[in-house]
Amino acid sequence: MSDLVLRNGLVAGRRQDVAIRDGRIHRVAANVDPTGSEIVDVADKLVLPGFVESHIHPDKAFIADWTRGLEAGGPTAQTLVAELKKAFTVDDIYRRARRVLELAVRHGCTTMRAHVEVDGYVELRGVEALRRLQAEFSRVLDLKLIAFAQEGIFNDGVTRDLLREALKAGLEVLGGCPYMDRDQRRHIDWCFDTALAFGVPLDFHADVADDPAMLTCDYIAEQTIARGLEGRVTLGHLCTLDVLEPDHRRRVIDLLREARIHVISLPATEMHVKARADLRRTWRGVTRLGELRAAGVNVAISTNNIVNPFTPYGHPDLLRQALVAAIAGHLGNLDQLGWLLDLVTTNAARAIGLADYGLAEGCRADLVVLDARDPAQAITEQAEKLWVIKAGKVVARSTRTSEILTP
Repeated sequence: MSDLVLRNGLVAGRRQDVAIRDGRIHRVAANVDPTGSEIVDVADKLVLPGFVESHIHPDKAFIADWTRGLEAGGPTAQTLVAELKKAFTVDDIYRRARRVLELAVRHGCTTMRAHVEVDGYVELRGVEALRRLQAEFSRVLDLKLIAFAQEGIFNDGVTRDLLREALKAGLEVLGGCPYMDRDQRRHIDWCFDTALAFGVPLDFHADVADDPAMLTCDYIAEQTIARGLEGRVTLGHLCTLDVLEPDHRRRVIDLLREARIHVISLPATEMHVKARADLRRTWRGVTRLGELRAAGVNVAISTNNIVNPFTPYGHPDLLRQALVAAIAGHLGNLDQLGWLLDLVTTNAARAIGLADYGLAEGCRADLVVLDARDPAQAITEQAEKLWVIKAGKVVARSTRTSEILTP
């Protein structure tokens, strides 16, 4: 007997039932016996594994109204937010981040890996707030936390010790930001040394410039192989890849594949911040999603920032991010729309090392049901997230009525 049965949903293109027992998928088949089970009729609706936010910043969300934002010739988003962080308190971070998590769950997210900034400005206040939310949301959202060096590692005398404290406190990943230090390779080396010492994976913000001389992902890949961390290193942004000459880009992508690097693109942010000082062109700044995928690199997309100077229109709805990626990455053909949802589900899960994820029997019953028949319709129509299921329990649902009134 199952605890919950989703009846007649569209699973992998076929009409099937999904039976759930003890928080896991027990059976996927047509006409499962529902006797004694709670039944949810999802007839002809798309059933997917729950969305995975693989790169997001809840601690600095909803601060766009604290500043004027980006203006021609004005401060960068980085500079604006660094100044605003000085006023962050634990309770303030908690309230804003809680709003992010609530929105994410409503929009189908069942797992999130969040960067928590650790530096001389905010110290460990973000860690305290997000750890509290991690416990409070444990029944509706798996929240994994990254100790993130947004302001660099060698620009003050306290950040390195604070990062170590955050890892000792239980944060699961070390996050680097090489371009914030003058010597990028020194930053990268310290991150690898520290990750190995603590036995944690690495997640870098890397290669955000349109200058090929600033490229670091090749060095990160080389270090990943040399230190035996293949499959445990993730790179966010990777915009510089887009400005390399084709032969150079192919060599770099081959190296990323060899190192089993995971790449997370953040198209909404790139489209907002890139090329603002360029009088010749408007550079999108989005990495080469199609090329990376075709070459066998695991690539995902994520939300990144929410209502702040980096992305004032940001929103933790991964279906929206899939549409932005389709627009920004020239990925609007039907076959491309078909695999774009992998970038917020299976690929994103692989990028953050999520085990027992998917729609196979035995996987964790973390699911989202969309008001669509296929991925292309889900993206183009921005389908409603009808049910969100975490560990076999319905944790969010949405109903909306719309009708055309004729005379």
